[in-house]
Amino acid sequence: MHLGIDVGGTKTEICLLSSTVVTSQVFRERMPTERDKTLSDFFTRLRALLKSSLQSQSISLNQITTIGVGLPGSIDPIQQIMLQGSVPFFKGTQLKEIFAKEILPDGKTFSGEIKFDNDANCFALAETYFGAGKKWADQNGVPANQLCLIGVTLGTGVGGGLIVNGKLIRGRRGGAGEVGHMTLVESGRPCYCGKNGCSEQYLSGPAFEHFFQSHTETLRPLNGGEIFELAEQNNPFAISAIESYRDRLVYFLSNLANLLDPHVIVLGGGMSTQSRIYEGMSARLSDACFLTKEPPAVIRNELGGSAGVIGAALLPEGIFKS
Repeated sequence: MHLGIDVGGTKTEICLLSSTVVTSQVFRERMPTERDKTLSDFFTRLRALLKSSLQSQSISLNQITTIGVGLPGSIDPIQQIMLQGSVPFFKGTQLKEIFAKEILPDGKTFSGEIKFDNDANCFALAETYFGAGKKWADQNGVPANQLCLIGVTLGTGVGGGLIVNGKLIRGRRGGAGEVGHMTLVESGRPCYCGKNGCSEQYLSGPAFEHFFQSHTETLRPLNGGEIFELAEQNNPFAISAIESYRDRLVYFLSNLANLLDPHVIVLGGGMSTQSRIYEGMSARLSDACFLTKEPPAVIRNELGGSAGVIGAALLPEGIFKS
């Protein structure tokens, strides 16, 4: 069986697949990441979650043969070290060594294959071969080995995965696709990475909520879903915040399209669930891109919150070996 772990800035999710197909999912559970705490605390809670999940399904630890882990940062593909990322306690860690030693309950060491990759890469791979990317390619007669796709996660942060001719582009040090740290606004908001104006500071869920809050007065901070609900009620501040977000999203996606010229861009993360952000996207991209005819399709993911953890579980196996 194949264990997948998807570590995000807000939550960490695990799933177990009985084979390398999505429909074989045995369980899927989650816990808060709590990135402001320690590595030791993270593994204590992760071991407990894994143990309870296995026990609930009467599965032995010995049945886990591979582990794939998606992390929110750039993973050196050779050294398997996170060079940069949004969860501080993983940065610079010998990932394979620490996970093998700490992941299993009852003091056991994992001896099977463990593979790590960027969480948005996991998302892009899963959507390419099992989700929205595959569905689009099948409907449009594009073979998997010719598909060019960009996966963009608009969640707690902003991440990206680049698929060219069906294969993931990782780059020299695993830093390809770090679209959340492309400059979107010159001399803009400071980012944890040390730069200013990163797209993550304008297109993530928390950034959208911050923008709305800073331009209106409410009795309490509202989450993204509540802001979109206000827009449906014709609240002018909510409508203005959404339109500002959409303007920046179009600018951002047109730059990605000019760089890679993909068939399709698949959006994930909490912001991707809001149908309003897709309205008129094709026409707006046509105006914004260098190649104005047939801009890339911008579509919502098919696998929902499972995409990242499924992609992680499949990393050590089959088509994901690269």
